[in-house]
Amino acid sequence: MTHPLPPLSPNYATHMTRAYKESVEVHGKWPVEYQFRAAQGDHRHLLVVFSSVGSKYGFGGALDSVKCNVLRIRDHFDGAASYYVARDMDFSVSDSVQELIQDFMRRLRVSRDEVTLLGASKGGSAALYYGLKYDYKNIVASTPQYFLGSYSKGHGQLGDAVLGEGQPDENVAVMDAVMKDVIEKDKDLGRNIYVVSSPGDYQYEQEVAHYLPALRAYENFNFLFVESPTVRRHDEVVRQALPSILSIVYAVTEGVAPRWGDVRVGADAEDREAAAEYLAELRGRDTALATLTRAVFTDGKLELKGRAFLPGQRAEGPADETKRLVLEKDGRTWAYPLETTSEIRLYRDYFDEYFCEYAMGGFASQGELAFDDLPQGTYDVSVSIASKAEEIERRTRLISAAAVDRRQVCGDSEVLFRGGKGGLKLVKRSIVGADSPGVSFSAVKAEERDRRIHAEGVFFLPGRNADRDGHAHYYLVLEGKPGIRSYPLAARKSPESVRPHKQQGDLGNYDFGCFTAGAAGIDVSDVPAGRYNLLVSMSVGGALFTKRAGKVTLKKTR
Repeated sequence: MTHPLPPLSPNYATHMTRAYKESVEVHGKWPVEYQFRAAQGDHRHLLVVFSSVGSKYGFGGALDSVKCNVLRIRDHFDGAASYYVARDMDFSVSDSVQELIQDFMRRLRVSRDEVTLLGASKGGSAALYYGLKYDYKNIVASTPQYFLGSYSKGHGQLGDAVLGEGQPDENVAVMDAVMKDVIEKDKDLGRNIYVVSSPGDYQYEQEVAHYLPALRAYENFNFLFVESPTVRRHDEVVRQALPSILSIVYAVTEGVAPRWGDVRVGADAEDREAAAEYLAELRGRDTALATLTRAVFTDGKLELKGRAFLPGQRAEGPADETKRLVLEKDGRTWAYPLETTSEIRLYRDYFDEYFCEYAMGGFASQGELAFDDLPQGTYDVSVSIASKAEEIERRTRLISAAAVDRRQVCGDSEVLFRGGKGGLKLVKRSIVGADSPGVSFSAVKAEERDRRIHAEGVFFLPGRNADRDGHAHYYLVLEGKPGIRSYPLAARKSPESVRPHKQQGDLGNYDFGCFTAGAAGIDVSDVPAGRYNLLVSMSVGGALFTKRAGKVTLKKTR
């Protein structure tokens, strides 16, 4: 029985989702790009975030646990950065940004005392600039630059974008005076200002130190000096100090302003003798490190990058290491040389009691990781690391923090490189798989013209979604007396082609369950003349399925 019903209303739950929404608004002369995320619960405060050089929006996912309203403003005006201050020496940029902030304050019904400005590096300068110029009470600035003109000059695209074409010295001088002027004009010393820096950052002496005499006049000025051997570069200050920065943000956005004054964050200086003793002991342990960061098949070869080294350090200092990729099966091994490469942050990622740099702790394949002569089978993958000077050679399983699944045709075989945190395996198996009745297959086109194979059709496994182009790998296979050749095919989205092959009641999405050789077809000019079975293989999950698509006769080429 049908009853009259009201129309559907928007679902209130969708309105209450707490996610960043990206938008652009024009205020004054400039469109301002931003992200906004509403507060969770009764946390009315507004946190305004400015970005550093090279980042689109500041602090990334580090602010996910902050409960108040978050407005992240992008420094992107007329296609380039402005320091949030001037674009091509046009200072109206800051007025447009300020109007956006004010507009959000009106919408959220917050006062200037309920706004906190946050930024690191370029964003830290912006936080101070807007806080002092436009009268905001709470400012959190990590590693801010003081001489905006000198820092911009010659700094990639930032120089021309801020200073104008040619980056004239007179414009540099004007921008260099911006922060000094805005501090001198500010008469409200009742602000809560937090500045973060580190002796490990060259910009402490070059930039940050110039702020300190004037900022110390503020009633609640706090300077956090981060000391750690893992801070060796400018961008590492905010990473090391992030717990302290977040603790400030959590407190201030809840209406509580910590009064710390000058504080040093971090442990005391390392005991060199204790460090040398510990690292030497660590070096002597039966352990090694090998992690994968990149794996890709290119032109039939596997390209790898990662980290591999022997932990610790001998008393005499770093020693050169050589590295090899090892494949192992049934007691037999195949070894491939790896290139030792430099890495700049392993001392942070693998800090163990004491600082150790591991400057040459990376590895990369040398381009010869082709497996044409490798017998078919499943191989455990490890890395062997040797230090000739120490007469040490250790081997450990290669692992990956992220799941890895790479596949590539290799003549009459398919090569798979798969695994994750538990280890990686290389599998080489026949390109001709099972002819299963459980798959859906239809070859719409399978023909040869002028030594090019044109093929397309439907091929999917019911029950396993084919809703994206990476759901499976498709291969064209030529099988004949001269042998087996194989070529990659592409997945194609074609819901109308798939629809007739779906069983009644099947709710799966198989829109990408189609293969194609592309408009140009596949060049088989190097294949010997003869008659071949034309097969299509689909590699999906751990399985490989193969279906016959017809026959072709390749004539001799002149």
